[in-house]
Amino acid sequence: MWHIGIDLGAQEVGFALLKVEGSTTFYLEKAVGLALGSRPLEERLTDLHRWLADQLMATPQESVVWMEEPFVGKSVRSALMLGTAKGLLWGLLLSLGRPAPVALAAVQVKKAVTGRAHASKEQLAAMLQHYLLPPYQLPDNLHITDAIAIAIAGASLQNSPITRRFTSRAER
Repeated sequence: MWHIGIDLGAQEVGFALLKVEGSTTFYLEKAVGLALGSRPLEERLTDLHRWLADQLMATPQESVVWMEEPFVGKSVRSALMLGTAKGLLWGLLLSLGRPAPVALAAVQVKKAVTGRAHASKEQLAAMLQHYLLPPYQLPDNLHITDAIAIAIAGASLQNSPITRRFTSRAER
């Protein structure tokens, strides 16, 4: 099975393609990034669309696409950019005849890869070597390593034999 992880950012984007065998064997096929800079929004979105289309068309059609829910903090401008980028990704996937991406919260990704919901980006990147076969020289770009972690987390959650059911306190 093929899994794609995408880390959307306002100024940088990470993209990773993993081949997954069984539930614990991960082969990194591709890990790349795009620096968008701080140019006008229209220019960044044009470049992002072209780049994502090129990346996605070079992947197997049956790939599952995972993305991290954008974290925007208090910046309205950043929220607009990330929301627009997320919509661009959805539209692009649907135009290619693929299902919409599956969104994961940052804490889901961190917990799946490190076992800690509040691990730092550096801790997350350091743990990736324990999952990938053979061990790879990972890039220093944290958006790319985040994309790899997103793909691993998505594949792990999808292949998990445990189905978790969250209940309210009243039901416990």
